[in-house]
Amino acid sequence: MMTRISTSNKYGAVRTWSYMFERWFASGHEANRAHELGLLQYAGDITELQFQPKFTLDESKPKMTYSADFKYYDLKTDKWVYEDAKGQDTRASKVSRRWVKQKYGIEVKLV
Repeated sequence: MMTRISTSNKYGAVRTWSYMFERWFASGHEANRAHELGLLQYAGDITELQFQPKFTLDESKPKMTYSADFKYYDLKTDKWVYEDAKGQDTRASKVSRRWVKQKYGIEVKLV
């Protein structure tokens, strides 16, 4: 079960409360993906589900960071998976994902 509040950002995303995880998500799309991943974890397909894993992109002041939406271990592929739930893929998010791939060798999937 989820509750939405009426404020939205410039792309129309509405903050959504998840009773399953007892936390707010930036959008209904992100909350729905979190529920899907929660069910996959419960079923034993994935493990170690984490929210908002951070990557430091630049150490200068102010420090630049990027947060993916999800990180989990996929037991079928035997690999870590990083995901970003985006309804609108902006130029800034594309640049940040490329930077993460270049610096850490990690591919952040869009869902």
